[in-house]
Formats: sequence, structure tokens, C-alpha cells
Amino acid sequence: MLLALLLAVSLNGDAGEVAPGTTIVAIRIVEHDVFDVDQPGTSTWPYRWANALHVMTRERFIRSLLLFRVGDAVDPARLAETERTLRDTGFLSPVDITARPVPGGAEIVVETHDQWTTEVGFSYGRFGGQQHAGFSLAEQNLLGWGKTVILDLDSNPERTKRTVIYKDPLLLGSRWQLQAAHVNATDGSGDSFGVQYPFFALATPRAAALAWSRGNQHEWLWASGDKVVEGDIRTSSFQLWGGIRLPGGGETTDRLRLGIFADRASYANWRVLAGGAAPTPDSRDLRGILIGFEQQVDRWKVVRGFRAWQRQEDVALGPNWTAQVGVSLPAFGGDRGRIALAGDVNAAWLRGGQLSWADLSLAGRAEGGGLANTVTHVEVGTARPGDVGWRARLAADVGRDLDLDQQLALGADTGLRGWDPMTFDGTSRAVANLEWRHRLTGEVLHLGIIGLTVFGDAGQTWAPRVGPSTDGIRKDAGAGLLIESTRAAILRVVRLEVAFPDRGGKPLFLATSTSLF
Repeated sequence: MLLALLLAVSLNGDAGEVAPGTTIVAIRIVEHDVFDVDQPGTSTWPYRWANALHVMTRERFIRSLLLFRVGDAVDPARLAETERTLRDTGFLSPVDITARPVPGGAEIVVETHDQWTTEVGFSYGRFGGQQHAGFSLAEQNLLGWGKTVILDLDSNPERTKRTVIYKDPLLLGSRWQLQAAHVNATDGSGDSFGVQYPFFALATPRAAALAWSRGNQHEWLWASGDKVVEGDIRTSSFQLWGGIRLPGGGETTDRLRLGIFADRASYANWRVLAGGAAPTPDSRDLRGILIGFEQQVDRWKVVRGFRAWQRQEDVALGPNWTAQVGVSLPAFGGDRGRIALAGDVNAAWLRGGQLSWADLSLAGRAEGGGLANTVTHVEVGTARPGDVGWRARLAADVGRDLDLDQQLALGADTGLRGWDPMTFDGTSRAVANLEWRHRLTGEVLHLGIIGLTVFGDAGQTWAPRVGPSTDGIRKDAGAGLLIESTRAAILRVVRLEVAFPDRGGKPLFLATSTSLF
């Protein structure tokens, strides 16, 4: 008997562990509702009513997203990738997938926690003298099938618009995805439609997509927080591509995409609001072939306390990169020879509890022997995930020969929190942010976490065209509260801040629901 036990341990290792390669004989889904009503703190009627009103994610939907099935061999990398896939829905968090030994092989236990996905209410944001407000009705997990429906009314300094969006991540129960949107605004309208079979996993051998959009609207250029130039823009775009996973193995995945594309834009009625005509941007008509390449490295870390304190956040360590070239020629129907360029590379490091990252991207065109409307973005940052810690970021956008309807303005919405959005004009900009965060509470009423932030910003713009630049480096300092919504999938972190600019400016009050970095 003792000899048999020793032999079993030598072959199988720890009795509670499953060796990679063990056959999966069963998959069990364990779902948790928004609130655990068996716990004393959430057993009262408000939490029970919330659970009663909430439609749990269907087990069939969760099983449809799994990247393994009964009969497969246990692969820890595939289990981790499935966790990321489920968390990427936005309404399943946290997610934990484990393997346990059972007679004949291994049972995979998929444990998920639903988030509240229905939003009926008002949205509000304020950056000093500029504000936006709106009403929305959104459901991110319609009837538990992962489908998204959004009805949104939004008013901001540029326009009032009504938007209807529908997303289906598993069209007719397949891996095909559908997205459609319609926008009706005070200054125009827009429509978009897309259907794709994505690279839903690193091992996915093939992918394809079709995307179409069109829009017309009135656009403005800004300076000192005010509109200074206006004009009409009409756009349309189309893409059709297919992709394959290239041969190879290990943790690196290479993919190739080939397709066709069209990108058209026309402009009219451009003028300076103070009076007089403004130079009209040149129209463009690009049509041709599309070539893309990407490389993904299967290196990830799951962290808490990065952007939010409680949620699991998946950080891609990489390095990952993509590159895409669109060749437009008159022979394909384009107006002239042009090359549309797009690419990015990103990487991250987690050492000694310190998370750092670096991103580089470029988008624009090559035409007439040079670059046109090209923006190069560079960002480096570091943060100490957890309840308390410092974080810092340095970001720059360098423009080259920007189209006349483009500007790289600087203000509260781009990281210089002491000034209204789009205060300083430029065709290039840079901003640095230093921030200290401290978690003040646990989960208040099982709905949210409150924290404190103290920050400082500095930024500069170059080569303005329609308004003043920063005239050197502008700085600000401030403090605020961060409120993490711990049970809702739609709202993440609300920031309530006040920033004091240099040079004797008035303090700026900010209320937003997006992370700065």
C-alpha cells in the first residue's frame, strides 16, 4: 500500500496539481451574481433586488468563449489566455480558471463573477468652463448573451448628438462578430457597419473582416478654449481583408493580412469665425491594396491597483508590434499615388512591484516624396500598482505636414489639467504627469472604493497655426478624489479633481470617468 502511494506521487506530483498534457475530461462553470447575498453585508433587500433585476451571463455564452474543450490536453498558457478573453468582455471580473485531478484526467473549473451591465442615467463631465452632459440607456450583456445595445444622447461644446450602437460578439452562435452604429447630430450624421472573424486566440489560423463607414459633420479648430475656425467634412471608408497566422511556434505569434481599402474625404465652407475665409483642406481619395503584419508575444501579467484598485487588469508585456501599409494608385481608382501608413510597438515590464511601459506609434501618409499628415506618438510611464504609490508619464505627439483640419491642441483632456481642453494650439505637443494615489476606503456599501490623488502636470506645444502655443512650458498642480465602481461593467473610475495653473490662472474643476494613464 505504501509502495503504491509513493509510486502515485512520483508519477503525478502533488495530489492537488494537474500536470500539463493531462486530458480534460470535464469542464465546470461556476458563476457568481453581482452580489453574494449569502454574506451578511449584502444579504439585505437592495442587493437581492439588484440580483433579481440582473440577468446572469448564460453558461452557453461563457462556454462559447472557451479556448479549450473536453478531450484537449491541459495547457496552462491556453487557460490563462481564456481568462483574459473572458475578462475582455468587460462584464466578467474577476475570472479564475483552475484544473483539478479527477478519475481519468482533469476537470477544468471556470469561475466567473458578473458585473452590473445596465446603465440608465445621466453622464456629466466638466473641464473648467467647458462641460458636456448626456442621457444614456446601455446594456452591455443583453439577456446574458454578451450583446451590447447603447442609446446615447450627448451634448458638448461642439455638438449635440444621438447615437445608437449594437455589438454582437458571437453572431448566430459563431465566432463572427457584428458591430453597427448610427449617429444623428446637430451638425451632421454618420453610419458604420462591420463584420469580422477575428484572431480570437493566439492559435487562430485565419481571420477576415469587412468594415464600412460614412459621415458628414461640421468641424472646428480651437484656440484658447474657443472655436476659431469651422468647416464641413464629408468622409467615407471601406476595408476588406483576410489574414493568416504564419508558421512558427513558442510564445511568439506572427500574422499577415491582405486586402483592399478606400478612404475618401472632402471639405467645404471653411472660414474663420471672426470673419474671413480660411484655407480649405485638400480633399483626398485613396483606393488600393492593404498589407499588414503583426507580431504578438504571449507574455502577460495580471495586476490589481493599476488603473483601478480591485479589478483584475491584464497587462501585455510584449514586445508586440503591428505595421500596415495601404498602397493607393490611380490604376486602382485613387486620385494620385499615396501610401497610407500605420504602425505601433509596445512593451511593459513588472520588476520589484513596479510596472513600467513604453509605446510608439505612427499614422499618416507618404506622398509627393515625403510624409504628410503624419503623427508620431511616444509614451513612457511607470506606476506602483497597489493601494498607495507614485506614477509618472511622459507623452509626446510629433506632427509632420498636418492636414489643415488637424491640430494637436493641449489642455485638460490631454493631460494638462490646469487649463480648459484645447486651450493651446499646436502641430506637436508634449506633456508630463506625476501623480500620487492613496486608497482611502474598502468597498463602500459593496459598490465602490474611494481614493485620493495629488498630481502635477507640465506641457508644451509647438508650431501653432490658428491660435497661441504654450509660450514655453506650462505647469499645474492639484488634488482630487478617485471613485472606483466595483460592481458595474460600464463605469470604471470617476475622477473629481481641482487643478491650479501657473502664471496666476484660476483653478480648474474637472469631473471625468476616464483614466488619464
